[in-house]
Amino acid sequence: MKAYIETYGCTANMVDSSGICDAILRSGGSVVDDPGEADVIIINTCAVTQHTSRSMLKAISKYNGKRVIVAGCMASAQPEMLTGLEFAKKPGADHVAKLLGIAHDPNEIPLTMTGKTAIISISEGCMGNCSYCIVRIARGKLRSERPEKILDAVKRSVAAGATELYITSQDVGTYGMDIGIRLHELLREIIGMPGDFKIRLGMMNPFSIADIIPEMIDVFNHPKVYKFAHIPVQSGSDRILGLMGRPYTAAEYRGMVEELRGGVPGITFSTDYIVGFPTETDDDFERTKDNLRVCRPLKVNITRYSPRPGTPAAMMPDVLERIKKERSRALTALHHEVTSSFMRSCVGEHKGVLVTEPGKAGTVVARDSSYNMVVIGELLPQGKYVDVEIIDARTTYMVGKVIR
Repeated sequence: MKAYIETYGCTANMVDSSGICDAILRSGGSVVDDPGEADVIIINTCAVTQHTSRSMLKAISKYNGKRVIVAGCMASAQPEMLTGLEFAKKPGADHVAKLLGIAHDPNEIPLTMTGKTAIISISEGCMGNCSYCIVRIARGKLRSERPEKILDAVKRSVAAGATELYITSQDVGTYGMDIGIRLHELLREIIGMPGDFKIRLGMMNPFSIADIIPEMIDVFNHPKVYKFAHIPVQSGSDRILGLMGRPYTAAEYRGMVEELRGGVPGITFSTDYIVGFPTETDDDFERTKDNLRVCRPLKVNITRYSPRPGTPAAMMPDVLERIKKERSRALTALHHEVTSSFMRSCVGEHKGVLVTEPGKAGTVVARDSSYNMVVIGELLPQGKYVDVEIIDARTTYMVGKVIR
């Protein structure tokens, strides 16, 4: 059997695709780069927004006449859109393997490498009850991997040359709540393992880490961990947060950011905002802009709300698309003001950085200890640590020159 795998969406899907690939290879099959050579096309889908779902259908339609298996979140949460198609009822390698008639070993986290970065999924599902989210329908309740299984994946990743470990799941902060361990305890074990690597933590919801902030401060201050926290707020309006099913207030979120900033000098924040949530008013949106001004995250994901089938928010009165676009543009402009100001303030500084990926022609991308992006205008090997002087700044990144 020759299979071609096309992956969309988040890092969890990338790990799932690696598991599918492993199962195929262990069965004696092969995974090819050219869909024209394949006996079966596996499309690992995302369904996070309405636009994404439409894009998935377009991607699937490219392969009419081939055997196509649809996997991932769209197959799980929106099977009614896949009438007449072969699809896996749940995300993950197990369900695709069954459709292919092959075995899959669930006792090992698949090795998922992008250059020198290893993506390690530590859990599946979440404990949230957000009114707009289709991913929780697709991925289900929290199921954490055992620590020894994760540590084995770390060991194999480092042995394969990984210098950066991206710890991921639907909500990293909930890790272990179902098996009697917490995230900071797992991270301390990973930090203690041999190897020269940096840990980047994936998204943590505010409500999942609110009770372990002091422990997380201790973890973030370790030199093996990027001082980078992705904590989505979604809205600066308490009224909208309530409608979203987000169990915290804007003030509580700001307090968490302030506590982390106070305990972890130089920490960088990433956050997510949904604009145009049902019934969002101009005043609600102004509160979101205030949140961005006060919290000053340097990485921001802005999504225009779109109703997802099966979610409570889909039954709420929607906001005009024109207003969503206006608010998205305004929030993006404000975000760029914040980030460009910070990047300019770093010009002249000397930083130690880790080269993580190729850049545009003749450049590489590196990360400083707070995961800020530094573009270097020469070709350096991935995984190399260098010292640079920041000589220029752009809206969302710095430009560095290697110090000889």
